[in-house]
Amino acid sequence: MRILVTGSEGLIGRRLVALLQEEGEDVVPFDVARGQDVQDEAALRRASGGCDAVVHLAAIVDQDADPVHTVRVNLQGTANVLSAAREAGIPRVVYASSVNALGVFQGEGRPDYLPLDDDHPCRPRSPYGLSKLRAEGLCAQLTERTGISTICLRPPGVWEETTYARIAAARAADPAFEWSPWWEYGAFLDVRDCASAFARAIHCADPGHIRLLLCAADISTSGSTALELAERLVPGVRIRDRASFAADPFRALIDARRARQVLQWAPCHTWRDWMRESGA
Repeated sequence: MRILVTGSEGLIGRRLVALLQEEGEDVVPFDVARGQDVQDEAALRRASGGCDAVVHLAAIVDQDADPVHTVRVNLQGTANVLSAAREAGIPRVVYASSVNALGVFQGEGRPDYLPLDDDHPCRPRSPYGLSKLRAEGLCAQLTERTGISTICLRPPGVWEETTYARIAAARAADPAFEWSPWWEYGAFLDVRDCASAFARAIHCADPGHIRLLLCAADISTSGSTALELAERLVPGVRIRDRASFAADPFRALIDARRARQVLQWAPCHTWRDWMRESGA
């Protein structure tokens, strides 16, 4: 297959491109670091020619970036990618959304229940989260109008080796680091597992339009269990399937079962594995 990957030079993009090439795919890289911009419709049309799928990773992810610029790049850029895919007759677009589309990360709001799942209401307040949710809506409209499959993946913070080490060091220096200034539900995803999910999304059975949360299987924490953190930081929030935490007290507070089923994918890397293997 010939696959266009926007944001090919980013954290996820580099890993995904390498994985796809290892699998024998023909990758068309597209990134601002290569002088290419998703706001350039003509460049996207040229890059899309002859492609069988698009993975759209390019975005402004800096929460402190100018909000107008964030929305323009993330929303108009996605519209341009979808338009190019439609014109080129590409049957599948995989879009990198975010857990921030829910509006309960980064201290934005209180969840209705835990673990978070794909059916949780979305109430984003930040320009970034709002841009991701509206871009998902553009994907849904494209599928409805054309039948092009659009798969929106919602990862939490994506970690590489240096991230694990930085988090561990910060918690050793200050145990409150795991929930201050924001509690992120202990959620993370190893970049290798993230790339694998996007690769699976290219080839999985056609789900039409779908939005899928991704997450590692366990929480990242300095020792508190998932329920202990939930009871401390969001007291009174309803815990669904509470009994499952008795058998797995560090179970992730994001339920990614739908992604596992649709993508035929499973995350392989956990916080506890890294702590054990690193000797941290």
